[in-house]
Amino acid sequence: MKKVITIILGAIILVVAIYFFLPEILFGTAWGQKFFLNMEGEDVAYFYFKENQKSKDTIYMRGVIYSNTHNDIRQTLNNNPQLTTLVMEDVPGSIDDEINLLASREIRSRNLNTYIPDSGMVASGGTDMFLAGKERAVHETAKLGVHSWSGGDLEALEYPRDHEEHKKYLDYYVEMDIPTDFYWYTLEAAPADTIHWMTLPEIGKYQVVTNALDLNKMLRLQKRLASDAFKGRGAGDNQLAQEVILSYFESINLKAFENGYKYSFPFQDENSGEEKTGTNLIGYVEGSKYKDEYFVIGAHYDHLGVVNDTIYNGADDNASGTSALLVLAKYFSIYQPEHSLIFAAFDAEEHGLFGSRYFVNNPPVKFSGILMNFNFDMISRNPKNEIYVVGTLPYPQFKPLIEKQAENSPLTISYGHDNPKDKTKDYWMYASDNGPFFAKDIPNITFSEEDHPGYHQPTDDFENINPEFYRNVVRLIRGSIEAIDQNYPAAEINSSSN
Repeated sequence: MKKVITIILGAIILVVAIYFFLPEILFGTAWGQKFFLNMEGEDVAYFYFKENQKSKDTIYMRGVIYSNTHNDIRQTLNNNPQLTTLVMEDVPGSIDDEINLLASREIRSRNLNTYIPDSGMVASGGTDMFLAGKERAVHETAKLGVHSWSGGDLEALEYPRDHEEHKKYLDYYVEMDIPTDFYWYTLEAAPADTIHWMTLPEIGKYQVVTNALDLNKMLRLQKRLASDAFKGRGAGDNQLAQEVILSYFESINLKAFENGYKYSFPFQDENSGEEKTGTNLIGYVEGSKYKDEYFVIGAHYDHLGVVNDTIYNGADDNASGTSALLVLAKYFSIYQPEHSLIFAAFDAEEHGLFGSRYFVNNPPVKFSGILMNFNFDMISRNPKNEIYVVGTLPYPQFKPLIEKQAENSPLTISYGHDNPKDKTKDYWMYASDNGPFFAKDIPNITFSEEDHPGYHQPTDDFENINPEFYRNVVRLIRGSIEAIDQNYPAAEINSSSN
C-alpha cells in the first residue's frame, strides 16, 4: 500500500513540477526555446557569412531572436570588428523581448547599419532589431511587418498608456530616434496574432529607414541598363529595358493611370525611314495636398542601339537619368510629396523627342493640371564636377529654391544654356525632352552636363562614369524637387523667351 501511495505522490509531484516548471524550461532557457522553435519548424537566430563572400564587412542573419541572441551578436561583433552592416534576410520575430532589446542596443552601440534585402522578410521583434541600425534601408521587394502584443489576458492597448509595459518599448524607440507615434501605430496596425506589412508611405511617415534615396541601387540599375545585353536600348527594340523599368514600378507599387503603365506611339526612324513603335512608361505618386496638380519627372531611356554592329550602351546618355528617375520614384513613394508626381520614362528621344511629344499631346491627366517638368539627361559623367541647371532664365522663380539646395553641395553648379541670345553656349530649351513641355508653355528645369568625349560614342560605358559626381547630382535633384514642391512659387510663370 505504501508503495502505491509513494507512486501516486511521485506522479502528483511530477505533474505539479511539469505544470509549474516546464514553461520556464521551454520558454526561459536557450535550450528550451530552441527545442520549442524546432518543434514549430522555426530556426533560432543565427549569423553567418555567405560562401565566396568577398567583403567581410557584412554579416547575414536568419531566424527567431531568442535568449542567446544577445551573446551571439556580441561574440560575432567581437570576433569581426570590421563589420559595418547586418543584412536581415528572414527574421520573423522574437521569443524573448527583453533579450531582443538588449541585442538591439548592442547593434546600435557598435554603429552597425541594417538592411532588409531583395525578398527579405522581417517582422515583430525583428522589426525592433532592424530599427537599431545607425543607417537603415529596405529593398523595394522586402517585407517589414508590425503588430500588437499581448500579456496574460490583455492586449497591449488594454493596458493604460502610462503602464510600464509600454514604457520599455517607448524608451527604446526614443533611444533609436524613432517617433513614439510609431509604437502606438504598431499596436493599432494588427492584433498580436496577425501581421501588418508596412506600406512605403508608412515606412516614410515613421522614419523607419534612413536611406530612402538608394544611390547604390541607382548605380546597379545604371550598370544593368548600360550592359551589352540591352543592345544600346534602341527605340523600338528596347523591350528588355522596358521590363526592368516596369518591374521596378510594380515593386514599389507606383500607381498607374487608367490605361496602365505602357503608352505606345508610332514614330519614324530618322536613319532608316522605318516606321516603328515607341513606348513611354508612366506611373505616379499621389500628392498629399494637391492631388490634381502634377509635376512631371522625366528622363528618356532609349539610346542609339546597335550601329554598324557596334553597341552604343549609353551609360550616361541616358541610363543615368533613367536610373535616377527610378530611385526617385521609390523615394517619393516613401516620402509623399504635396503635389502629385508623374514619373515618365520617355522613349525615342534620340530620334526627335517623340516620346515626350506624344506625352504632352496625349497626357494621362488634364493638361491644365500639369504645373511643371523636371528633366534628367546625362547626369553621371563630368570630370570637372560640373552640372548645368537649365531653365532658370525663363523661369526665374525657381532659381532661389535651387540655389538654396546647392549651398552645401560639393558640385560646381552652373546656370545657362537657356538664353537664345547667348551665342557662346548651345541653346538647350528644345534639345531634350524638356522641349515639348517648353513649347506648350509648361515650366521646366533640366539637369544635364556639357558634352564629353563619350557623347554618342561606343565609349559611353558604365566604367567611364563618375559615381560620386552622379550621386551628388541626384541629391541636388531630390532636394530641388522637394523645395519646389513645398514652396511652389505663386509668381506668374514667365515664358516670354519661348
